[in-house]
Amino acid sequence: MKQISIIIFAVLIITLAAQIGLPPRYHTYDEMKAELDSLQAVYPDLVYIDSIGVTQNDNLPIWAVKLSDNASQNEDEPAVLYVGQCHAEEVLGIEICMWMINDILENRFYEPYNIWLSEMEIWFVPTYNPEGLQVVMDGWDTSYRKNKRDNNENGIFDYVEGPGNDIDGVDLNRNYGFNWVHGDTLYCPGGEETYDYYRGPAAFSEGGTQAIRSLAQEQHFIFSINWHSSRTGNLSEKVFYSFEWDGVKQSPDFEVNKLVGESVAALIETESGTETYEPSPARGRNGNAQDWFYKQHGTTQLLIECGTQNLQPPAWLVDDTCQRCSNGAYWLLNRVMGYETEASLLTGHVSNSQTGEAVSAEIVVQQHYADWFAPRLSEAEHGRFWRVLQPGTYTVQVQKEGFQTQIYDNVVVNSSGWTTLDVQLQPLEPASLSGQITSEGQPVSARIVLAGVVQDTIWAEGSYNFEAYEGAIELTASAAGYVPKHTTVTLVTGENELNLEFCEETRIFNENWQNGLQAWNIDDEWCLTETDENGLVLKNHDNNRFYSPQQNNNIETLEPINLQDANEDVALIWQQKYYTEWDNDIGSVLVSTNSSEWQQVAAFSGVKDYWHYQYVSLADYVDQQIYLKFNFSSDATLNDPGWFIDNIKIISSSGIAANEGETVPAPAKLYKNYPNPFNPSTKIEYALPAHSQNASIQIFNLKGRLIKKIKLQPQTNFVVWNGLDKKNRKVSSGIYFYTLTIDDKQLATQKMLLLK
Repeated sequence: MKQISIIIFAVLIITLAAQIGLPPRYHTYDEMKAELDSLQAVYPDLVYIDSIGVTQNDNLPIWAVKLSDNASQNEDEPAVLYVGQCHAEEVLGIEICMWMINDILENRFYEPYNIWLSEMEIWFVPTYNPEGLQVVMDGWDTSYRKNKRDNNENGIFDYVEGPGNDIDGVDLNRNYGFNWVHGDTLYCPGGEETYDYYRGPAAFSEGGTQAIRSLAQEQHFIFSINWHSSRTGNLSEKVFYSFEWDGVKQSPDFEVNKLVGESVAALIETESGTETYEPSPARGRNGNAQDWFYKQHGTTQLLIECGTQNLQPPAWLVDDTCQRCSNGAYWLLNRVMGYETEASLLTGHVSNSQTGEAVSAEIVVQQHYADWFAPRLSEAEHGRFWRVLQPGTYTVQVQKEGFQTQIYDNVVVNSSGWTTLDVQLQPLEPASLSGQITSEGQPVSARIVLAGVVQDTIWAEGSYNFEAYEGAIELTASAAGYVPKHTTVTLVTGENELNLEFCEETRIFNENWQNGLQAWNIDDEWCLTETDENGLVLKNHDNNRFYSPQQNNNIETLEPINLQDANEDVALIWQQKYYTEWDNDIGSVLVSTNSSEWQQVAAFSGVKDYWHYQYVSLADYVDQQIYLKFNFSSDATLNDPGWFIDNIKIISSSGIAANEGETVPAPAKLYKNYPNPFNPSTKIEYALPAHSQNASIQIFNLKGRLIKKIKLQPQTNFVVWNGLDKKNRKVSSGIYFYTLTIDDKQLATQKMLLLK
């Protein structure tokens, strides 16, 4: 009995030891918030605390802290952001943020601290993964990395002590929207850290990344640091900046980003005291924060791997690490102000020339521009913009829908101080366009796509109306079973009218892949695949996920297509989606009259990764025979998901129909909804066989319960679900399934995610 008691006691001691969290030097979530509240009480003018979101699983508030004089006000000042803990075990990020907050406040009367507080807004998010922090601080698993998303939806937090093998959770630094597609999928195998890098069910699916996204959209940060620590030690004490993919593909602002990264790294001494942190361009394309900040807002964000392989060092080393890292972090504040360092920076205000009101406009520095950039905007309240540039001469273009574009040549930026460019935009006069959409006097449901305006798609039922501004716009209108209309309209001030009369289509050529590829001459890299895209699609592929670099592959019609007797409205129409490297990996559509000399009629690259229709006029080929070719070419580096093509057809209001005068029937198809995830509404597109009756979209929850039934009308190809059930009540966040049903037969099913 005594021996058994000793064993039980030993087991109890081991169990209790395993449950012990980190030393008291580290902040728990509650301790962090209590300390911030205390600082706000002591320094009410200098400290502002705000909840910027909540976590996905436990609904814990995510707190942001702003230090500035008049901290509760949104002043016309430059802003810098420091982000602490992202990965649960990497708790040093919280400590560095908290240390810097206290240090700045304690030294508020001394230079340069007083200058920063007077002239800037300094933001901190000590943690945007408080769920993971709780796992580590409570001693459940001090090596845990992710948040607590319930991936298998069993209502239990499933984890395994030690690195990897945790079924639940999402890696927040793989959940950002830029290059999210390259992150690990659910339960992706690999290495000793299996499942640790799961990207999440969708980009920005997590409360933590949503909170950071919202803050970034509001504040227009110039610089930022995202603090991390290296579990293996292989990346310890390094500073990463955006970016150099595959060792050759550099960001358009690479030299600026590099200079910032090198300057910060040179000021942070290593733990050994023998050297400084090592700067390096980031080379991963997997949904990380620093590349998203740069792509979306032009923010130079650094990922700093602070500390060594010892992720949770003893108290004395924590303070030492915080002090050393702050030296580099503070350089960013000095660089913005030009305090004892160079100050080359372009700034200014954009306003309405008639009213003087601030305007949120796009600022394009042509020497540092890329097609894949999100618009670099002046902020809405003050019209202020900031752009860090090296000394030089630049061309700056300022543009906003509803205003005349302004272009400034020979804008000189020097190192001695800020260059100010104040812009007054001349507003255009408002104009509206409306009209009826008919065929032989009957109303038609149509989609109208407008080029160059904010309201770029209108879903019309027999008539349409939209508000715009004077000037020329391109309009393309399409309706199921009819020839599309494409025109350029010059709007004048006031009301404008354009009635659209549709002609029923004659389908001269049709390809829906129901008979395979027998009508085409193809290269090996093309394949037909039936996946969760629902139906047969054509894509360029590598292991059924991404295409291969350095490709030049074609698919070409074997037989000529006869456009004899076709009308001038003859058009090539197809459905597609694509995700390729901007400007380098390109999908092209070509036409030939002899199968040897080809003319390009359309080309695509970048990201438009949802099903959409594409239209090309073939009026130049009336009364001729033509061949079609789809070509995909990629350069020697990088790869992406590829180019998907479906439902190719050539139609006209007259001509010789396919299959000896018979129009080829299209099969029933159901496409991915867009956007997905969505809130509050999403569009669901489909294709119905001719003369379909009793067709509907039915929406089910995870338990298989019917939530909503939407009856489909003839000659339509989309519906919009607004997140309401059959009793017009809002449904909750979560996964839903939708099916295409004809005559009570379910033909296809897709999955969508509602996020609130």
